[in-house]
Amino acid sequence: MKYKNLFLMTSLCGISLLVGGCSTCHMHQPKEHAHYNKETHHEQHKHHHKQAEPIVFYQNYNNDSEISYVKANVYTRSSQGDESEMGSIKFKETNDGLKMSIDLVDLRPGKTYTAHIYQCFGCNDGTCCATSPMAIDLPKIKTSKAERLKESYIIRGLTATQLNNAKLILTRDGGYKAAWGTLLN
Repeated sequence: MKYKNLFLMTSLCGISLLVGGCSTCHMHQPKEHAHYNKETHHEQHKHHHKQAEPIVFYQNYNNDSEISYVKANVYTRSSQGDESEMGSIKFKETNDGLKMSIDLVDLRPGKTYTAHIYQCFGCNDGTCCATSPMAIDLPKIKTSKAERLKESYIIRGLTATQLNNAKLILTRDGGYKAAWGTLLN
């Protein structure tokens, strides 16, 4: 897309130079004027067109609105106090909405987990994250057996760009922080 816009800009500049022509050529003194010199006029004309090159504008291209996929590796505390990976939760842009794909293990059977997303703004250590979660309703996560849970949902009204670099926290039992991860593209 950026190359298409750059090509369009360059083409428009080139066309305006061609259509406009040499603005000084026809504004010189008319042939009837006593001091008009045809050879001098054409040399000035050639010199003017050599200097008229299309102007190309460049800019850094960092368009976060094109983020279409974010993923969080989800971790929990093991019974020994270590962190252990539970799997992942992914969000991907689709024509139907934002697809939320859950692939987790070690969920307690019969317990309901609620996902909360905290937007973060430009840091990696969590100090600049919002203190309250985004006001969005994500599906409740629940399994009846101690097995891998693989589910997918469509979320509307949310984009992957809004979730980039956000903290994801799964809670259960009235707010216990059961798992966490960071959503990155």
